Amino acid sequence: MTKAKKTFNLFAISEARNVIFGIATLWIGLFHSFELSLKPYTDNKFLIDAFKLFKGTGNVGVDMFLFLSGVGLFFSFTKDGKLLSFWKKRLMRVLPTALLIGIVFFSIRYVEGRYQSGFPAYLKRISFTYFYFRGERVFWFISLILVLYIAFPIFYKIIERFRLGGMLGLVALVVAFTFTVRAISPYYYDFWEIGLCRVPVFIIGIWAGKFVMEKREISRHWLWAFLAVAVGMLFIIGNFGAIAKAINPAYNKDMETMYMFIWRYASCPLGISLVVLDAFVCTELRHRGRGNLLRNFFEFVGIYSMEYYMIYLNINSYLDRVFEISDKHYIMLYFGSFVFSLALCVVVRKLCDYFMAYMQRKPKDWEELRAQRKRKKTA
Repeated sequence: MTKAKKTFNLFAISEARNVIFGIATLWIGLFHSFELSLKPYTDNKFLIDAFKLFKGTGNVGVDMFLFLSGVGLFFSFTKDGKLLSFWKKRLMRVLPTALLIGIVFFSIRYVEGRYQSGFPAYLKRISFTYFYFRGERVFWFISLILVLYIAFPIFYKIIERFRLGGMLGLVALVVAFTFTVRAISPYYYDFWEIGLCRVPVFIIGIWAGKFVMEKREISRHWLWAFLAVAVGMLFIIGNFGAIAKAINPAYNKDMETMYMFIWRYASCPLGISLVVLDAFVCTELRHRGRGNLLRNFFEFVGIYSMEYYMIYLNINSYLDRVFEISDKHYIMLYFGSFVFSLALCVVVRKLCDYFMAYMQRKPKDWEELRAQRKRKKTA
């Protein structure tokens, strides 16, 4: 047996990056399709429960996304370590699209009268800082990723210098800060836990980026370990209530947020394991010349992952609210929202790309453009 068959090259994670982004993005969208169920279509309890578990764990897609983001940023910063250039590139990838969608979305909500707060709150919302002030979870992921982009160089330097110790130290520091907030200010912990508990998986992604970039080979036996971790973490997530009650016998549904760290920290190794396993499957399918159509589909969605996250979640809830879709026809709403959102993603990206290209024109370009217009008028 050759080495290639005995080992798995971690660079496959980078090669399958957009495909896994697409899988994670669609899984997140499925998680937020709260009314979608197999009950109207089958009486098979096993299928109904299996789909409910799969849909209910869709927020693990966020952990997959953050892990891959950490890996990708490691690649980017290693190739060009200029701080201002790095920040400009990353923020310009997110901000124009996020601002366009955010301004449209929040403006519509203000016009509809769904928000009674004034102009200062509106500015906080469209600047994605309201999550930190009031814990508003509309576009909370954008609020988090912008802060992580800014903090990334610090994480990078510490991990580059101390490697495993640096990564573990940063993770321990973030976890300690999270539980300190939980103990001192449950009010703000309730706001921030959805983001704070996700920072460790981003840090681990930065640490793993070096192994991916160096095309590190690991034994395929490790894939069984990742599969075992995934199954174990799914068990923990599936029994979240029972575990919380074992920690605190007085636990009830009203206390769910305070014990959500169990779910979040189980999602971290689960998300990482799924990224590795998905990369392995993608590599195997590509080598065998199979699954090209499906892989291309996921890759296409992955390219527009940020836009899809922002657009789909709100299009779906808006259509559901307006048309009051019945449970039996909710699947039509799900696929209709998917197609419509994906089309809007392409349009929004094109508009933002055109705007950024227009704004980045050099003075010479402007002079040449004016000269061309003069020539056309005189012709």
